[in-house]
Amino acid sequence: MQEASKGSDDHQNLIELVGTIAKHGTVMIGSLCLLVYSNRIGQFPEGVGLGEGLAFYLVCAGFLLAYALYALICTATGCLLLAVPARALNRFAINRQGKMPRRYGQMLLHTDFSAMRNGPILALGALGLVGHAIYIFYNTEPWQASLWLGVPLMQGIGVVFFLTILRRQQHFESGVVVTNYSDGPTAGSRNDVAMARRAFVIWLAIAPLMLAPERMFLFDAAFRVAQLRKDGATIHVKSPWADRVAQSTLAKSPSVLGSEYVEFKKVNVLLRSVGQKVVIELPTATGMTKLSIPADLVEIE
Repeated sequence: MQEASKGSDDHQNLIELVGTIAKHGTVMIGSLCLLVYSNRIGQFPEGVGLGEGLAFYLVCAGFLLAYALYALICTATGCLLLAVPARALNRFAINRQGKMPRRYGQMLLHTDFSAMRNGPILALGALGLVGHAIYIFYNTEPWQASLWLGVPLMQGIGVVFFLTILRRQQHFESGVVVTNYSDGPTAGSRNDVAMARRAFVIWLAIAPLMLAPERMFLFDAAFRVAQLRKDGATIHVKSPWADRVAQSTLAKSPSVLGSEYVEFKKVNVLLRSVGQKVVIELPTATGMTKLSIPADLVEIE
């Protein structure tokens, strides 16, 4: 009974520990996103404590969703580009090994790269490749835009190495390898393979963020997903702030909310629902400027 009770307590403590880590980790990611994005727009939310409120969880969820989608598309695109070359190179290396004297501990295995060519991966990879091609074609600086292809290529290389290491680990764990055999792994080599596998898993997870030529688009996407940023919105601004907005090149019209409000369309709302101010972007004759409006004096459709 005591052992069962102890096991139950350990299980409960583990659940509480995981919950605490997830909670604080979520707040840290959301706070980091907010800090980076606030620095980008030059306006930190007023009237809100850092790490407080549902908005931080929304930002965190938005960032994780945007990043996961970006990383998945890059990985699938890399698999599409490198599946055939990786298979051909693996076969070439094995054939070449068969014609040469073998050295102690040297062994190449046939690696199955079919996971890089299954239906969902090919479909998502084709979508990513078309998206990259369109972005490069319509970009004013094609050479700079083409640097984005480096991320899928590095992800593809990471998958190739991961599958190669996974195949070797499966060979070690198959039970057919004898320790004293010339190709048999030592305990150190087993640990090295396991460590390398973990390293490539981490690499596949963080490389898209580290290698992206422009990382800020992920933070922008996170705020859009969290509905804290809205481009091309219709807003209704109450006097006297309506007069300030009207000084821009935005066209104004009567508002359905009454005579105290003025309607403006196609407005980029950079920050909403966080703090006491709403940050919008105003086009002017000389460029773009930002304006902070009290949240209770503006309505956003």
